[in-house]
Amino acid sequence: MHPPASASTAPDLSPIAELLGRLALAPRQTHKALTLWPLVLREDVPLAEGPGYVPLARALEDGSVQIDELDERGSVPLVRVRNRGSLDVLFLFGEEIRGAKQNRIANASFLVPARGELVIDVSCVEQGRWGRRGRIDFAPSGEIFSQRMRKKMAQRVAESRRRGGRFEANQMEVWQEIGERLAQTHTASATDSYEDYVRSRRADLSDLLAAFRPLGRQVGFLAVAGDRIVGLEAIGRPEVFAEQFEGLVRSYAVDAIDPPLGERARERRAAGADSPEAFLAALGRAPAERARSLGLGDDLRIEGEGVAGCALVAGEVIHLTAFPSPAASLAPGEG
Repeated sequence: MHPPASASTAPDLSPIAELLGRLALAPRQTHKALTLWPLVLREDVPLAEGPGYVPLARALEDGSVQIDELDERGSVPLVRVRNRGSLDVLFLFGEEIRGAKQNRIANASFLVPARGELVIDVSCVEQGRWGRRGRIDFAPSGEIFSQRMRKKMAQRVAESRRRGGRFEANQMEVWQEIGERLAQTHTASATDSYEDYVRSRRADLSDLLAAFRPLGRQVGFLAVAGDRIVGLEAIGRPEVFAEQFEGLVRSYAVDAIDPPLGERARERRAAGADSPEAFLAALGRAPAERARSLGLGDDLRIEGEGVAGCALVAGEVIHLTAFPSPAASLAPGEG
């Protein structure tokens, strides 16, 4: 394993730099167009003690959490989360919930407090439905929205937050992305849903997912599509990351399967697939705007030289999403 270039033990580190300093890169895993560099806790780093928090899907399945519309009229960009359990619950950025009046995804990562209630910002991923059918509230889907689209959403949410707004994304961009994918794959969908698009790619996704498995002490990965670093995901606790692993990989796999027109050619010309240290170093140095989240912890909006992203921090980094920024190159040897 190779320590990331950003590793440091300085006491004034940002939460992101502190997390990266505790990690090491494991050997990369590659299948077809997708490569993952696992990020694992170093052997000298103790594991966190105590129950911490649990993933949303588990809490929904055991009935300790219920998600529904604000009221019977509903509101497209908002849903209500009730946590009746004794543990905090992590609702990941881009995590899809299905049911109620239309399927939604979270516009950021939120930590819902034990025995608490939260109204969170969401985006619709099923444009053609507004009415209950089947399950009357929301259930987990196991999907996390396309990383490429989450990157756009993160930028829109950052703009909203800087204006003093909520965690607002651009709903029309989300619908447009889904529509383009349905058209590109010749997928029929009565409600223009992301669910139908993903279902149409089931065979290709299964083939890619079979090649990747979480490692012991793994808390994240850096993803490469073709020859281009496309993003990073990290969850502070290995046991929670393991439960979210498949959904996070699927978020990158759908983009590797269906890149935009011309993307494959650009990926072949780009650099950086064999030098993730430059990306990690830039991420560790990047400044972040910090503000209170809707639930527990703080929301970080990261923007630095050649890198951007967002994170939820509550004493530790709960969830981090990062991606290259077009502002600067991250070719091997830079940074």
